[in-house]
Amino acid sequence: MDNPSVFISYSHDNESHKEWVLKLATDLRSHGVDTILDQWDLRLGRDLRFFMESGLSSVKLVLCICSEAYVKKVNSGTGGSGYEGMIMTQALLKDANSDYIISIVRNNESVNKVPTAFGSKLYIDFSNDNDYFSNYQQLLERIYDEDIKKKPPLGNNPFSDTTKALIERKTRIESITYHSPSPKGKVVFPFDNNNGDFLLGNGEYAFETHWSRAGNNSIHVYGNIGFSPDCTEYPDIQDIPALDFSSRSRTIRTGQIVVYMNEYSHFVAIKLGEVKSSGHGFPYDEMQFEYRIYGIS
Repeated sequence: MDNPSVFISYSHDNESHKEWVLKLATDLRSHGVDTILDQWDLRLGRDLRFFMESGLSSVKLVLCICSEAYVKKVNSGTGGSGYEGMIMTQALLKDANSDYIISIVRNNESVNKVPTAFGSKLYIDFSNDNDYFSNYQQLLERIYDEDIKKKPPLGNNPFSDTTKALIERKTRIESITYHSPSPKGKVVFPFDNNNGDFLLGNGEYAFETHWSRAGNNSIHVYGNIGFSPDCTEYPDIQDIPALDFSSRSRTIRTGQIVVYMNEYSHFVAIKLGEVKSSGHGFPYDEMQFEYRIYGIS
């Protein structure tokens, strides 16, 4: 999708709230979202109702900043927010399946997080500024319909009458032992099994990792990987390009981090824990690691 359009509906609670809305709108425009905001687009002398009506009818999505004051105005039908709420309510009544409204909760301590007319629609909670980045990513994914791609593809029926199919079915079923679909977690992996392969994530956020024996508390890792020997904490996503992606194999030690990039240019950071090697005094091969996939929560 090229340059989706959104209209931001909000109430002018105070200057701080207006500045936060302005930042959100600015961030969206910097990422290709054609954002309509009264602070930019409502010029002196222009009719307010015409601005709201034309803005709401011309965009793909409406972002409703559901502060406590905004919810009260929409529910009571007062002020500009109330008028915008009336227009959106009419659209919802015409199309019960309409999903063009995205509710964003901000500065709302009441039990009514969204206007009554919006029903049980899910919302994104931007109350905590420390979570702004992850919530903003979630919002961008929704605007660009990238959230749909997180759903794993539907596989083939694993049951068949042929011997080959039975063997393949057994292999596929056993392979789920070596798959962690969560966006983050801890893994204990006997890496002499499953050809040293362990799958993280799902869909466009899936990462096929590959490992082999090196020694106690060290291991060989293979793939499209970024590495720095000094990297021992999860890097911010903007710092990942600074890692060295020039080699498809590395030997890392306990406490170090390696970052995989998949074919969709998504990233997962893996922090190596304890490694036990059957070639170095232990009766089995086993590794532990923690991981975090960027872009999903």
